[in-house]
Amino acid sequence: MSNDQNLIKTLFAKYVNGSASPEEIKQLFGLISDKQYDEEMKNLLLGELQETELQDNYDTDRWSNVFNKVKAETELMEFEEKPGRHFGFKRLAIAASVAACLGIGFYFYQHNSTPVQTNQLAKNDVAPGGNKATLTLSNGKQISLTNARNGNIAQQAGMQVNKTNNGQIVYLVNTAQGLATNNSKTAEVVYNTIETPKGGQYTLKLSDGTLAVLDAASSIKYPVSFDGNERRVEITGQVYFEVTHNRAKPFRVMVEGQTVEDLGTHFNINAYSDEPAIVTTLVEGSVMVNKGTLLKPGQEAINTNNNIVVRKANIGEAIAWKNGLFRFDQTGLKTLMRQVSRWYDLDVVYEGNVVNDEFDGQIPRNVNLTQMLKILQSNQVHYQIENKGNKKILIIKP
Repeated sequence: MSNDQNLIKTLFAKYVNGSASPEEIKQLFGLISDKQYDEEMKNLLLGELQETELQDNYDTDRWSNVFNKVKAETELMEFEEKPGRHFGFKRLAIAASVAACLGIGFYFYQHNSTPVQTNQLAKNDVAPGGNKATLTLSNGKQISLTNARNGNIAQQAGMQVNKTNNGQIVYLVNTAQGLATNNSKTAEVVYNTIETPKGGQYTLKLSDGTLAVLDAASSIKYPVSFDGNERRVEITGQVYFEVTHNRAKPFRVMVEGQTVEDLGTHFNINAYSDEPAIVTTLVEGSVMVNKGTLLKPGQEAINTNNNIVVRKANIGEAIAWKNGLFRFDQTGLKTLMRQVSRWYDLDVVYEGNVVNDEFDGQIPRNVNLTQMLKILQSNQVHYQIENKGNKKILIIKP
């Protein structure tokens, strides 16, 4: 066994029994990230699993999935040492992945058809959000997209509304009814609305092929089919768009008095009412904000009371939510907690003189609340979850 392998084994043993220092934990996960030590780590993790109560009913394929999951989440975490910034999140996020395997076997046993009692949420823990939304038709009828079966769920204005196997809503021309309704310029425009609750997200494909991804506590109002000389939608909250470009029929997004016009684009709009500004982030292509501000890829427009400032964007942070991640880059505590509030559907209350510290790191959005909040503990910020009636979290700093 090489010196590095001996070091991994020693550090790992300290990590498992809780005696590893912060420097040793950092060193251990630096070694885990190195692919040449994959086999050594597999053996160490498997040895720990075999000594737990959950040692039955596993096989080689499922164990390989566990290890790959840990490796994937390890490689997601970015670590950059700069003065005055907080790094506990990266270490703790990786540790959460490994601890899930060592402590309760979550990643391993979630693939097992046999229910495992330890997979259940701990008392007062909160599960992450998921695909939840309500579709409101033009006649006022509401359809829960969370519970609706896959397939055709409604027909309107010559269009068929389908829910796909992967949980998207797609609008298709209803060939049985023909195109008369769509082509009639005198026909009344029919609007639908999709709204996500706190703790929800949803993906919609509009009749022109444009993709719209809604974050928690967001909405989009749109015509069932795009007639006339433009395509216009209205949103609240946060929505990511991949627009099917049509020079003859521009795509416009209306939000809080702001208009964003597509010029062939992937872009994100964050317009939550509890955020200080409307932020339009351009991923690729180009957009025009309020007919006077042209964005280039990698830029974002910050609109504060109709005063627009253009700056370089942090694309990874802006669209991390769409990619299933929380990502923070010198993000203030209260900004971070607003994201937590929306995704876990809870209220945040601050007690005492809580300083708006900054945090860095990223973690998957599919973890339970207590795993997510380990970032607070790394900066001596304490919290208390109250899960009776309305869910609430108290943020306390001595």
